[in-house]
Amino acid sequence: MQINNKLPNHVYFLLIGQSINLTTAVLSVTVAALIGLSLAPSIGYATIPYGLQFLAILLSTVMFSKLMKAFGRYRIFNAGIGFLFLSGIIGFLSLIDHNFFYLCISHFLLGLFISTANFYRFAATDSISGELVPKATSMVISGGVFAAIVAPLLAINLAKASDLPDYSLIYLALSVLAIILFIIIYFWNQAKAHHDKSIVKTKTPVANAIEVKKYIIVIAVLGGALGYYIMNLMMIASSLFLKQSHSFDYASYAIQMHVLAMFLPSFFVAKLINFINSVNTIILGFVLISISCLLPVLLDDTIFINIALIILGVGWNFTYSGGSTLLSNIQGAQRLKFQGINETVIAFFATLGAFLPAPILSYFGWIDTNLVFFIFSISISILFIASVLIFKKRGY
Repeated sequence: MQINNKLPNHVYFLLIGQSINLTTAVLSVTVAALIGLSLAPSIGYATIPYGLQFLAILLSTVMFSKLMKAFGRYRIFNAGIGFLFLSGIIGFLSLIDHNFFYLCISHFLLGLFISTANFYRFAATDSISGELVPKATSMVISGGVFAAIVAPLLAINLAKASDLPDYSLIYLALSVLAIILFIIIYFWNQAKAHHDKSIVKTKTPVANAIEVKKYIIVIAVLGGALGYYIMNLMMIASSLFLKQSHSFDYASYAIQMHVLAMFLPSFFVAKLINFINSVNTIILGFVLISISCLLPVLLDDTIFINIALIILGVGWNFTYSGGSTLLSNIQGAQRLKFQGINETVIAFFATLGAFLPAPILSYFGWIDTNLVFFIFSISISILFIASVLIFKKRGY
């Protein structure tokens, strides 16, 4: 096999696509609850649109993975972009007409788009050599760095318009981003087709699909999903605690640093995966997450909450990147199946992580919440280590 450390051009188009995907997700987090509160018939309905966004991801992920197998990734990616365009238009109309039902449809459609776009990191590893899989996966995930910087600036600058309802321009921005993304995905498909032809012409073997043990797949799926769950829960719980004890601006700054920490490791995590392997990277991620939970317990100064959020972000990246890389190495027909299952499980646990922080924080309090998830995180690390040792000893 020819050893080449250079990523194909089509991967970089998916990096841009992922940046747009995560920008839309951050914009929706910024405005969904505020607009829901202004349009909902009562306060209790305010978070329904955002909840429907997660529900759409949860319900559609396996379906889209099957459709990709039947019709190819390109057609399904374009369908997702269509959902994004409609989401922006309908969201804009919901504010113009003061229509809560339109807002619900808008966020459900946005969830359908995100469900398709979550496969960008897997599409980046199609038809590339095995040694480039971690690099391609982490490169696409790094699109979150762009989103963490640009999305808050877009939200601030588009929040108010003189002749339009507040936040309406943010929804129109979703439709504009859809048009840009349509062009990007077109060029991705052209570059991908050119890359595939060059492989056939030069008869270069592609070995990105290697045999992956079933227990390793379980670790990949559970590692990514539980890492997402703890990260989402502790991020929101920390934000709530900081808003109560300090200010909205202080909490927002802390969360922005956390989001940057989630994605900046993508620039070096591929080397880490190649050095210690994907499973050990996932385990290391949970060790870091457990440290992030323990830090506020041992040190009560607020600065250590900020440091804990940064460590939490890095730990999440290791669990997410490690799991994604493992799933990109699955052979043939099972590849899309397990990727779809993985995204569905992640969506389920991410949804739990979004809904549970307030009741957990209310019941346990700040210190005990950190202790509970320290025990949970370190237990996952021990369980994964024990599983690897046991199955290796039995020859599985």
